[in-house]
Amino acid sequence: MKLIGSKQEQEFRKELAASNIIMAQGDKEKAILKELRNTFGDMKTAYILNWTPEQCEDIFTILIDLDKIAKVEISRINHCEAPIIETYNFKEFQKGLSKIFQIKLAVAIYLAKKDHQNG
Repeated sequence: MKLIGSKQEQEFRKELAASNIIMAQGDKEKAILKELRNTFGDMKTAYILNWTPEQCEDIFTILIDLDKIAKVEISRINHCEAPIIETYNFKEFQKGLSKIFQIKLAVAIYLAKKDHQNG
């Protein structure tokens, strides 16, 4: 998807820039980062595409580097419980996404590419 600099893209850019787990300092983000590194090894970027707060857990959909998608489930009740991580084929993940989510994903990929070029 080609980015055109729309207001929606600019809003996503600001939101995603703040969601890069690599740069985050909170305990929840650090726990997610630790598990992601155990699963994926060294990463340059990890942008949260979506966060769904459930009654007993938080579910995060995360773009890892340029081509991996992870769904991370973290217990809200037992903080000692290891997060559950599911990985998705990038091409399969893209199928059936709403237009707005496709734009968000394209912005996240753009930011990740910039991070990879600068790092």
